[in-house]
Amino acid sequence: MGFFNRRLVAGRLATGKKKVLNLTLGGGGIKGIAYAGVFEVAPKRGYKWGNIAGVSAGAVAGSYVAAGYRPEELLQVLEQFDFSEIDLNKIPEKVPVVQRIMELKDKLRQFDETTFRYLLTQKDIANMESEDYRAGFLKNIVTYTQKGCLFDGDSIEEWAWKSLSKKGVRTFGDLRGGIIDSKNPNGYKMRMTAVDCNRAKVIVLPDDISYYGINPDEFEVAKAIRMSTCVPFAFKPVEIKRKDGDKTKTHYIVDGGVLDKFPSWLIEDSKKYPKVGFTLDGGEKKGIFHMDTPLGILKALISVVHDIGVPKEQAHDLKHLGKIDTTKVYFLDFNINEEDKNYLYESGKKTAKLLFDEFEKTHGYKCRKPTPIFSPWFK
Repeated sequence: MGFFNRRLVAGRLATGKKKVLNLTLGGGGIKGIAYAGVFEVAPKRGYKWGNIAGVSAGAVAGSYVAAGYRPEELLQVLEQFDFSEIDLNKIPEKVPVVQRIMELKDKLRQFDETTFRYLLTQKDIANMESEDYRAGFLKNIVTYTQKGCLFDGDSIEEWAWKSLSKKGVRTFGDLRGGIIDSKNPNGYKMRMTAVDCNRAKVIVLPDDISYYGINPDEFEVAKAIRMSTCVPFAFKPVEIKRKDGDKTKTHYIVDGGVLDKFPSWLIEDSKKYPKVGFTLDGGEKKGIFHMDTPLGILKALISVVHDIGVPKEQAHDLKHLGKIDTTKVYFLDFNINEEDKNYLYESGKKTAKLLFDEFEKTHGYKCRKPTPIFSPWFK
């Protein structure tokens, strides 16, 4: 019996008065398994979720909870995704920019993440002496990822569409019914971010999809998940067409974490609906990647493209923020073993308990009467 199946539990009761919390979830690839631990603890402590915002892995986890997936169901869904098509041994073949950097390695005096950042601003990284070398960072990311990525992302979108459909969720119109407030005037239970590389702008999904001539209510949640999780060099950018007069322009959309790793600004904080958040970057920080292998170079590239956005001191503006320890796992470690899955899951539970302890101490909130852990969205 696999790890996720062992986690199946019967419906239990949480002691206490219902308390609705608004939630923000950061990104982190496969590390998102840790959020299942958070979702198991919350209802047992008497909490339920109001509006949710997320990016990348947070967009995935948040969407499933908003769709009505229970914690143990979420774990099963994550286990069902097939990562077999990802062969890290074929990185140079699938991601040509990695091969080009490997060829340049011996020619460079300095070879670290600073060098990568410089290289990604070049119009042609093979011609560093060109007078016309400067180009937009995001434009170059699109150019290089179009030449090859680990995989195109179709499978993620298909997986999300099928599993969300089982709960009757296909479009954001199915996720209406959240808390209407100044930050979320349309009352979507779940929203997420992505980046429009053409405009170098963070876009909010589904709200901002109207810019491209699409009705937000009719926009598929699975497509939004694919956009928000579209990590450059790991996934091919999502193309979306926009009519501009007689012309049609193609916009390239990538992972929202490129410009903002933690979109807490999408969530309103109020006395009635306080906001909390979780990230996947807790624990002791590891040193720089060993860039003597294709995988090491790929990790460095991805690290660089996620270090050009909102300053960390501005991103984490929450009074109650849980930083989940995930340092034993890298976000591209898709084929992790049972031990690592359990580590992530338990780390999520541990951090959630600490955060709720802190929240209750600060707000003087105490549970008083039984509440089914899988109650309606909010009342």
